[in-house]
Amino acid sequence: MRLNVYVASAMLVSSLVPAAAADLVYDPPAVADPVAPGQQARSWEFVFAPYLLAPTIQGDAQIGRLPSTSLDVSPGTIFENLQFGAMAHFEVLYNRRWGATLDIAYMDLGSATTLPRAGGTVKSGVKQLVTEAFFGYRFWQENRNWAEAYAGARWWHNDLDITAAVPAAGFSRTITEDWVDPVIGVRGQYFFSPAWSVYGSGNIGGFGLVSDFTWAAQGGLGYHFNERYALHLQYKATGVDYDNGKSGVGSFSYDTVTHGPMLGFAVRF
Repeated sequence: MRLNVYVASAMLVSSLVPAAAADLVYDPPAVADPVAPGQQARSWEFVFAPYLLAPTIQGDAQIGRLPSTSLDVSPGTIFENLQFGAMAHFEVLYNRRWGATLDIAYMDLGSATTLPRAGGTVKSGVKQLVTEAFFGYRFWQENRNWAEAYAGARWWHNDLDITAAVPAAGFSRTITEDWVDPVIGVRGQYFFSPAWSVYGSGNIGGFGLVSDFTWAAQGGLGYHFNERYALHLQYKATGVDYDNGKSGVGSFSYDTVTHGPMLGFAVRF
């Protein structure tokens, strides 16, 4: 029955933003001269990086008493239904060793109306906010190159509204789901020329505490105009397997992989 297709369209961003939880990084300046004895170096560096993600979503999802629905959603479908979206990455580094990152991504698909073969309408709306917060320690540095271990959390907030008016199958559902996954990972950046760098990051989380399991892998190139401005082209994949453990109309599960290219512009100050 084509109703499953419309439910899939209602849920097409349930893992969208994690792929948008992007580690857009920058190149720190060259290592400063050694600090004189008895003098403590205290320096703060900040980065702001808005970005754009073009994701593909594949997997399975289930809402309420509706059957599990297979998802295979293209970037074109997502952007066609997008009402509003905002994605940005923030980072702070202290003394070139201790750091913190915050990634916020919001997406509103508004309301889409479709006409199934049986006649009638299905309206779906999705609003999603995903926030990532990590603390890191740079355990290796050599000039502008570095490697970092980090740990933190990924918070998901989803509002899903589905209203169907079809013969013998009318219903209305509103489900709000929040969960926070613990995450650990490593990342690093290496300059192979004065202007070009390669970046990589990987993390795992959930561990059955909230999600059964979640993971992410990301990599790409950066072009650095100078020490302040940089352009990054990367590819990221994020997987999640979540089930709220409820039955009946309140049940919600999501087992997907979101992957796609992302483009960001980083400003360091």
